[in-house]
Amino acid sequence: MTVDQGPLFWLLDVQAYRYDVGVLRETDLKGKALILSRQLWSAIRGEKVISILIGPGVFRGVGILGNRRVDVLEPLCALMFDPSALRADEPIPLVDIISPEVIDPMASRKTEEIMTVIRQLVVERGNVLAAETLLKLRPEGAIPTTAFALDLLKKINVAHVSGVQRAQFILGGTNGPLYRPFAGWYRKGKYDHSDQIKVMATPFSKFCSSVDIDIMSDWTIVEKAATSSSTGIEAIRDEYDETLDVVRKSSNLFVYEL
Repeated sequence: MTVDQGPLFWLLDVQAYRYDVGVLRETDLKGKALILSRQLWSAIRGEKVISILIGPGVFRGVGILGNRRVDVLEPLCALMFDPSALRADEPIPLVDIISPEVIDPMASRKTEEIMTVIRQLVVERGNVLAAETLLKLRPEGAIPTTAFALDLLKKINVAHVSGVQRAQFILGGTNGPLYRPFAGWYRKGKYDHSDQIKVMATPFSKFCSSVDIDIMSDWTIVEKAATSSSTGIEAIRDEYDETLDVVRKSSNLFVYEL
């Protein structure tokens, strides 16, 4: 069924072999993808099943062929991969969906009430009865001084950071070189038309157009099959547009200065 949650930031390591990066073919491709998708979708065409993230995104990496090396920076509208190819010891496309970084920037700040023991250090002069004496001084001709611990059981409120604060922290550090091009392209309107940006189609070892008939046609999004009759290019475009519309309405949660 169709989800109604907001888009999530998906951060994924990607490694592929014999990949076509345009200027070089048959390259070993390695890098990272950042994509906004409402969920990880399943798509089926005949007997072929793939997984797909749909929404505005970016891939940054490097393609290597022998002693030749090319930097790859590509805006994305979807990331397709074969879930049966998730084997690190095989020379086939690999997307780390086993342990992705997934961030919900629309998550609200939460406050949690917990019980904790607070140990207070108390210093008193005179004859003191203490359960746990830490130090006792008896200077000659003066009043004795005692230091002891007092354990207090208290309720405290712990405030967790909001989703957008967590996203800013994660995307603003080592992931900044990936996020900044995405944010810049968004502000310039590059993501407004999905037919003008690429799909990272790892089962086909290439970046393809979102309207590529051979690669993009006839897929049925399994989770939407009961509520939508659209398939292939149309179905993926519809989901992309719905995701982008949510991002536009809450752009302050998804696009910001780092």
